[in-house]
Amino acid sequence: MNVLGINGSPRGKSSHTDYMLQPFLDGAGEAGAATETLYLKDLKIKPCTGCFSCWLVTPGTCILKDDMPGILEKVLDTDVMVFSTPLYNCSMSAYMKAFHERQLPLVTPYVVINDQGEMAHPLRYPEKGRQKWVLISNAGLPETKHFDVLLENYRRLTTLHGGGGHAELVGTILKGMGGAFTKAPADPGSLDWFFDACRKAGGEVVKQGRISPETQEVLDRPLFDLSPEAYVDTLNSFLDLAFQMIKEGKLEV
Repeated sequence: MNVLGINGSPRGKSSHTDYMLQPFLDGAGEAGAATETLYLKDLKIKPCTGCFSCWLVTPGTCILKDDMPGILEKVLDTDVMVFSTPLYNCSMSAYMKAFHERQLPLVTPYVVINDQGEMAHPLRYPEKGRQKWVLISNAGLPETKHFDVLLENYRRLTTLHGGGGHAELVGTILKGMGGAFTKAPADPGSLDWFFDACRKAGGEVVKQGRISPETQEVLDRPLFDLSPEAYVDTLNSFLDLAFQMIKEGKLEV
């Protein structure tokens, strides 16, 4: 089984997003899967221009010259896609958005009505089979409702992918209070329980095909037991300290 992690953070390997992604992939690897991470910020992916050449002129091939053809080959050879993005403007990062839009060559311009009664474009290579999808994201604010738009976006993508029935969202790791990951993974401290659950989730997706309800319940727990008022006070105090350190030249951003 091949598991492909897509990191859509502009901070790449030093991102809070990656602190969540890598334990998941470690667990998948320990369960016997071959794993790989693509850091979109390090790849050249031009934005889709909506020219539809990949449908009408050069079927299955985008006319833009960048790294996307090699990425699409990896996508086609993947059993589990793990989409990992920070929450930007209530949705995915620009890197991740461009990545999704440039997958247009993988479907055909024809339209079918899927099992949900919705119109969608079928896969160009249906023989590649069904994929499991996992969504990982973190945000600074603690309330889970901030992820609603992002989660619905991926639910819609799985419903429509390849005309429907070719992708299934089998688990999510959506964490508020993302600033708590600043010291991770070198000094995770009290967050060990969370990273252990991420690792367990990776193994479960490989062995069982999805994150178990028990592990999902652990992943969904708040990182810290703080009231909204206490979190606001903590966050604002941290910002005051950061501004002071920048002013004194003790902190670079």
